[in-house]
Amino acid sequence: MMRKAIGALGWCAVFLTTIALILTMLTTCQFIYIKYFNSYFTLQWCIFFTMIVWSLKLIDLKSSLNNKILYPVLCIIFAAGTMFFIFMKVY
Repeated sequence: MMRKAIGALGWCAVFLTTIALILTMLTTCQFIYIKYFNSYFTLQWCIFFTMIVWSLKLIDLKSSLNNKILYPVLCIIFAAGTMFFIFMKVY
């Protein structure tokens, strides 16, 4: 039950991140103007939360150690990198 909920939350996060990406690109290329998408700040937060949710989704307690650790750790690294850029005010 919890696995399905995390899976659904992961795909919702991917959908919201995709929408944020499209709106950010449209706003930065000046096709439309939406206040919260005039910089990459919103997109960075969406990527951060998506990577955190996907790291939880990819944890598989039944597989071997190498496969169990690699993909969730990569998601955490992407989330940490995104958070680094947010704190350095690169947006």
